[in-house]
Order: sequence, then structure tokens, then C-alpha cells
Amino acid sequence: MASLKDRLQEILIRDKHISSKDLDRALKEQKKSGGELSKILVKLKIIDEDVLTQVLSEGLGLPPINIDRLKVDPDIVKIIPKETASKYQIMPVSLMGDHLTLAMADPLNIFVIDNVKVLTGYKINPIIGRPNDIAQTIEKYYPGGGEKKKEEFKEPTESFDEIIKDIQDTGELELIKDAQDEGDKAAVEELTDEAPIIKLTDTIIQQGVVARASDIFIEPLEKTMRIRYRIDGIVREIDRMTKVLHFPIVSRIKVISNLDISEHRLPQDGRFKTIIAGEHSVDFRVNVLPTAFGEKVVLRILDQDAAFLNIDRLGFEEKSLERLKESAVSPHGMILACGPTGSGKTTTLYSILKYVDSPEKNIVTVEDPVEFQMKGMSQVNIKPAMGLTFPVSLRSILRQDPDIIMIGEIRDKETLDIAVKAALTGHLVLSSLHTTTSSGSIIRMMNMGIEPFLICSSVLAIVAQRLLRRTCKYCKESYEATPTIIDKFNLKKAFPKDTKTFELFRGRGCKRCFDTGYKGRVGITEIFIFSPNIRELILARASEAKLKEIARAEGMQTMREDGIAKVVEGLTTLEEVSRITVPDEAKPE
Repeated sequence: MASLKDRLQEILIRDKHISSKDLDRALKEQKKSGGELSKILVKLKIIDEDVLTQVLSEGLGLPPINIDRLKVDPDIVKIIPKETASKYQIMPVSLMGDHLTLAMADPLNIFVIDNVKVLTGYKINPIIGRPNDIAQTIEKYYPGGGEKKKEEFKEPTESFDEIIKDIQDTGELELIKDAQDEGDKAAVEELTDEAPIIKLTDTIIQQGVVARASDIFIEPLEKTMRIRYRIDGIVREIDRMTKVLHFPIVSRIKVISNLDISEHRLPQDGRFKTIIAGEHSVDFRVNVLPTAFGEKVVLRILDQDAAFLNIDRLGFEEKSLERLKESAVSPHGMILACGPTGSGKTTTLYSILKYVDSPEKNIVTVEDPVEFQMKGMSQVNIKPAMGLTFPVSLRSILRQDPDIIMIGEIRDKETLDIAVKAALTGHLVLSSLHTTTSSGSIIRMMNMGIEPFLICSSVLAIVAQRLLRRTCKYCKESYEATPTIIDKFNLKKAFPKDTKTFELFRGRGCKRCFDTGYKGRVGITEIFIFSPNIRELILARASEAKLKEIARAEGMQTMREDGIAKVVEGLTTLEEVSRITVPDEAKPE
């Protein structure tokens, strides 16, 4: 009699959901990284969740259900704690006598069924539900569980000028000015909670999210307050307002960030979460810095819905991506992401974590601060003022028997030393370095005091990356490259051999891209893999230039070459590639 696993495979192939080749690929991946075959098929995008639900239903003889259409009794929901429901992707649906009907994303997991049986004392009738539907239903029926209530920002319908005019018309502006002139901070803080100030602050934040800004700057000048957004890596001035509004806006941001509104002499850090347009969840990291003209506030927008966090969608060249994935599934070793601030290192590290994540792995991150909240992972936020530094955190983490460790950033020799030793003792370590090139990271580690033989034994791959502005798709136009441009950027190698007309693209500029010709960003990368030849060079303490030369000879595509490839695809422009990258030396034959 065929096993259940064979039965499911038979259904998938019978109904032409997968081919034999797809099944072999999934089985190889399962052999490499472990885990359940069904989840691997979804992870590799061979099938989607709907197909998996149908196949499980037929194979197990269990009914599927559209759980999002059900109305569940709140008393039944209370039977299972929210933490348990979220952890196991389950949702109690109905109770008949001593039988609890349970919607499950994975009804094959007998361990979960037994645990719930012991926890509730009921017999379990499993039914199948889509993972996304179950997650949404959990959020719908369970309360916040003691979490801080999210601020809900209504989508603004008025401009800054219209809101400020309303404040003036109601006399709020004069009241704020008088209170400030009299030094009555308590009165100003009371006025901060009034609707017009809340509306203005919400509008500044909302428009930053709509404009897809990465940062919002609220800056006091001598006589005015300036609002600027960093959009696609470039800071743009959005508006200037009367200085009178500065204090109440800063106070409002401090209130929602749980900061001390009475402290104006020292820097402060905080964060808050908002709901935009009633459903879109966005995290903000807040930094308040005292300056000569008042407190400057910078909001870093951590839009988890906007972040890809998908290794297949980061723009890696196909061969480079394959090499990175091979490194990511290694049982131990270290993968480093390098580049300046704002180059996408954190997104790359989180995407790798998401790629290798599975219930069988114990994943711990240590960051300053935690950028994205990841379900199923233990995340540590360091607090240097209290003595909780990267080295202290890492020593404790290693006692927690982790399989994978992510270190937000390696800043000193002590942290690097612990990371290298962790990679050598059976852990997969992910981290970042502030260096400009992948080969330069090796020299940087040597300069920090790590012996070459330890680097060779521990490091698997180094990813160097930058973010280029993407050509605006709404005003994109083509043009033909001149012979000078073709020679300068060696375009003949980037285009197919039989190309006669070298057509490139640029943006004319329109309202949607603020007349810049660019909207959004695209990543360029180079992935440095440690081959036997490279390891010999490192042991011999070869120069950065020599390491890069041999890596290119072995197939590494540099950031410059990747940028040119993106230009040929029409994703960005030669001007952007020239702005961000430096020319490579002649490629070795």
C-alpha cells in the first residue's frame, strides 16, 4: 500500500501540478535543507498554497474550508491562546461535545494535534485551511495580546498649507506661539494633543509613506521648520513651515514613540507602529537630536509590506543567486553583506534568513536596533547603556544552541572574533560590514586582527551591494548610445553579439517621479565566493586588487558590470551607474 507521501506526489503529477523534474528539484532541496516536502514545493514556487490545500484535502480525505468566510464564536476562540494559534498556524472553528474542529495549515503535523489535545482536553477534528487565511483570521479574532496599541493614521485629504490655515483660523497657532513665548511648555504639550496638530503630524508621516520615502527629516532652522524626505536615496525638501509648529510636532512624535517629552538636551531613540489607510502596517524608527536651533527629528520608515524580503526578488544575477543560495544552505560558516549605510544590506540579510527559515531551525538575531519583526525568530535589541553589547549578547546567544545567528553589524574585533568562532563551531552566521567592496572586506577583517587561516575556514561568501535609482516607467524614453558611450562603458560586451543599434533608456521626468526621471530603486551586487584559489591568496595575504582579479577570472560579476547589465535591461541609466560605482580594471583573460 502506497504511503501518504507517495499518494500526494501521485496526485501532484497526475493533475499536472508538477513535473517529475520539479519533484526531483524539490527532493534535492529537501535533502539539503530538510523540512517538509509540501512546504518546499511552495517555497520554490513550484505550486501555490491553493494547489497544496486541494492536494492535501484529496490525499488525506479531509475537507478544505474558506476559513475567512466563517463567523467563529468568541468563546471557542478563547479555547486556544493566541501564541499557540500563531505558532502552529491553527484556528479553532467549532465545538461539538468533546470534539474541537481545528483549521490547520499542516494537518499532517501529528505533534501539533497531540499538543492541542493535551492543552484543551478535547478530541481534535482537523480540517484544512490556507496559511494566509488562518493568519488573517487569527489577527481578526484575537485581541492584541497586551501589545501596545498601534496608532492609526487616516489617509490625509488636505495639504500642509490647508491644515496650517485651519490651525490659524481656529486660533491654535496664536495659542501655541503665546505659550512658547511665555515658556509654558506644559501648555504647549497640552496643545500638542489637539486635533489640528495631530492631523498635521499624521499628514507629514502619511505623505512620506505614499512618496515611498525611506526617511523623514523634521529640521528646525533659525526662523522656519523644514520638512524633507529621502526618496530613492536622494533627500528632497518638501515644505517649510513657521517655526512655531516645530515644538508641538516634535512633542507629538515623542508621545507616540514613548519618549520623554520633557527631555530636550540629550538625544533619544524610539519607535512606533502605525496603520496607514486603515490596514497598511508600517514601522517607524525615531531619532531625536538636539541642535543649535532645536530638536531635529529623523523618522526611518520600515515599511514591511514594501520590503521584498525575498531572495529571488532582490535583483541578483542568476548565477550569483545560485551561488549565494548554495552558501545559505550550508550547515555552518559565515556570509557577509557589505556596503555603505542605506545600500540594502539589512534587506539582503533578512531575505537570506527568510529563505533558510524553517520550524526545525533555531534562529536568533542581535541588532541595533531590530529593523523588522520576524515571526518564529528570537530577536535581541542591544542596549549599550545597560551593558548589553554585541559581544555580551553573542556569548549568551551561543548558550541558546542556535542553528543560525544574524548579527546586525560587525563593528569591532571582539564581535568579529566571536562571529568567526561561532561559524567555525557549527553555526551559520550572517552579518554586515561597512566596506566598499567584497574583496575589501577580507583586508578589513585582517586589519581588525583576524588571522587569514581563520577567514579561509569560516567565511563562505561576501555580498557587496548598492542601490541605484530605477528609471521611471511612466516617462521612460529610448535613445541610441553614441560611439563614445559604447566604448567608455564597454557596451558591446553587455549587448548580444549581433547588435547593431545600442538602444538605452532614460526618464524624461513627470509628476509621478517629481520630474527626476527616476521612481523606485534597483539593487546591483557582486558575490565573492571562496574558491580554493582565493583561499590560497588570502593565506598569502594578497592585495585587494589581486583578490578581485582572480575572483573575476573565476566568474564573479562586479557591481559595475551588474549595473551595466541593468542599464541594458532598461532598469536604470548609465548616469546612475557612474554616480554609484567606479570603473573596473580590464578583465583578465
